[in-house]
Amino acid sequence: MVGCVGWRKRFWVRTIQCVSEDEHTSYDIEPVPEIPDLPGSVRMGEDVEGALDMLAADLFVQSSNCVSTFGHFHLALSHGRSQERLIMKLMTDPKYRSIPWDRTHFWSISERFVEPGHPEHSMTHWRELAAGPGEIPSDQFHSILGHRPDGAERYHRELIEHLEWRERGHDRLDFVVLGEDLGVLGGIDDPLDRLVGVSDEHERVMLSRRLINASRTIAILGLGSAGRGMVDGVRGDHGKIRLRPDGGTLRWYLDAYACRCTEEEPH
Repeated sequence: MVGCVGWRKRFWVRTIQCVSEDEHTSYDIEPVPEIPDLPGSVRMGEDVEGALDMLAADLFVQSSNCVSTFGHFHLALSHGRSQERLIMKLMTDPKYRSIPWDRTHFWSISERFVEPGHPEHSMTHWRELAAGPGEIPSDQFHSILGHRPDGAERYHRELIEHLEWRERGHDRLDFVVLGEDLGVLGGIDDPLDRLVGVSDEHERVMLSRRLINASRTIAILGLGSAGRGMVDGVRGDHGKIRLRPDGGTLRWYLDAYACRCTEEEPH
């Protein structure tokens, strides 16, 4: 479903002249915003906050349902500015205060070859943004040990440990949030068929494509110029990210600028 609330005040086409015998009458016609051709479905916000709200609301519902059904919610994120804005909104907006953070597990989608606590380690940022405000137990932040040669194997075992007790078909990540880094969209094909592999090309430890595609929801967040660049890179070339949900949902959350529905870049 496409979110198009608020477009009346922003989008207009040329005036059409309707001529009668006595007078010329002008009418303003509202066009349908152009939604980019992307795999899965697209939700478009009028601006950055609109796109973030759409994603936050869907995550809120999913987290509540998963905790009610399974007891825990498993959230995986790649690191980027857009994802940081999402987490900050979830932690500060009163609409999302009842997200069951004490039952939420944070997982990394990709990690550079650095140790936890390093400024470039994604879990360093998620701990700083979410641990205190969300009162999340420290053992629910799962860090990839990218600096270790067995980091991928360790993360593979950790994922299995936390997911395998669910009944078959539900032993998967609940919500995956990807950002504008095309290099990590879709994960990696691991030759050992692990849930986690090593990409020498991107110099990262990454979740496997099999694990990401099996997730309950795959959300791709694209905002501003970075989002526009991502959309332009995938538009018309769906195979570039190789995401094929297996029983789950793939959904894009974009602002108007990323969709090229406005030339006014958001701040």
